[in-house]
Amino acid sequence: MSTQELINKEVEALPEPLQREVYDFARFLRLKSTGELQLGQEFESWEAASDQDWLKLERNTAEVE
Repeated sequence: MSTQELINKEVEALPEPLQREVYDFARFLRLKSTGELQLGQEFESWEAASDQDWLKLERNTAEVE
């Protein structure tokens, strides 16, 4: 299996909020590698999305339990 296939398989098994974190991290790595990273703006948008996603994940987890 290729690296891309392995990544896809793992990401597909994650709940949506965690998939978003994987996407954010992959985007961060790409921007960092190309020198396009604007850390202040990226962090603020990531932090807002992450907070909302974690709240959803916590609610979903509580419903399952």
